[in-house]
Amino acid sequence: MPSNGHALLSASSSHRWLNCPRSVTLIESTEDKQSEFALEGSEAHLLCEFRLRQALGIDAENPIPRLTQYSNEMEDYANEYVSYILELIEEVSKTCKDPVYLIEQRVDYSRFVEDGFGTADFILIADGSIWIVDFKYGRGIKVEAKENSQMMIYALGALELFDLIYDIENVNMTIFQPRIGNISTSSMTKTALYDWAENVLIPTAQLALEGNGEFKAGSWCQFCKLKTTCRKRMEENMKLAKLDFTEPPLLTDDEIEEVLIRIDELVLWADSVKDYALKEALKGKIWSQFKLVEGKSNRKFTDETKIAEVVHQAGFDPFEKRLLGITDMQKLLGKSKFEELLSPYIIKPQGKPTLVPLSDKREPLKIMTIQEEFKNVN
Repeated sequence: MPSNGHALLSASSSHRWLNCPRSVTLIESTEDKQSEFALEGSEAHLLCEFRLRQALGIDAENPIPRLTQYSNEMEDYANEYVSYILELIEEVSKTCKDPVYLIEQRVDYSRFVEDGFGTADFILIADGSIWIVDFKYGRGIKVEAKENSQMMIYALGALELFDLIYDIENVNMTIFQPRIGNISTSSMTKTALYDWAENVLIPTAQLALEGNGEFKAGSWCQFCKLKTTCRKRMEENMKLAKLDFTEPPLLTDDEIEEVLIRIDELVLWADSVKDYALKEALKGKIWSQFKLVEGKSNRKFTDETKIAEVVHQAGFDPFEKRLLGITDMQKLLGKSKFEELLSPYIIKPQGKPTLVPLSDKREPLKIMTIQEEFKNVN
């Protein structure tokens, strides 16, 4: 078990190491730095746990005084999570007299992955079925429950605890991601879950621990600590260099689609390389073809209070008033108060057309040809 208290092959990073097992041994020696977004997510989990225990009549220490990211918005989303859990318990209780539930339950999946353990946000057991619910506070990436390895691993750990007692047959896994309105649920049989563990999880975990397997680039690279300097990721992104971007009309349809599939990842990778090179230069590294220079800057006031006083004395109003934007206004009021007061005055215009993969769940736009538009005019 790593000294930092986290499993080397953690469930939360399983999307990466199941696809790129060779990354594990390299990442093990890399310093782990918590981002501001990760801190915000951790604190939101603490608040959710506290509010849920309160709602269920369980004693709990109030974490709010020590939360650095606490806001009305976080409170609203925590309450949404609590409401969802209470509704789930109520629904299950209609067919089961005494469902069992656990909050922030440690699960051990070391029978499948050496030294494997983690914490499930919420577990509910009733009449041969088990529910695993995971709270996600991020809003940048939509997380789906279907074929979600983190949820499947948590489910395996939960079965280790409760299967012999409750004879579980069905496994239900839910991602609750309130900031983007995403509640994603996937169900599978216990047999199918164990088949996946036997044929995918166990052998891949063994490869990863032995330092074997392959390097493979993909969507799982986004949260990898080696994403900037990984050679495999560079090779995958540089495959686009063979295409002639200056003459898009000359590309085949297949080449255009290859660019579309890879372009977002290419931009992210390029930006991360630039950021890495700058940070290294600031540490003293000398790049052979680049140098550090002072960037452009804008003028700014040294003392805003004094500036306001001087301008006011000169007979002018130094301040401008403007309405807060929607995001800032929601943070100010809190989500529930925001909806109560302002929902009648908010519209959502139609978004600009954009190309997305076929896996996107949005309905395709109906685009009329010139001939169809001409017929409508007639």
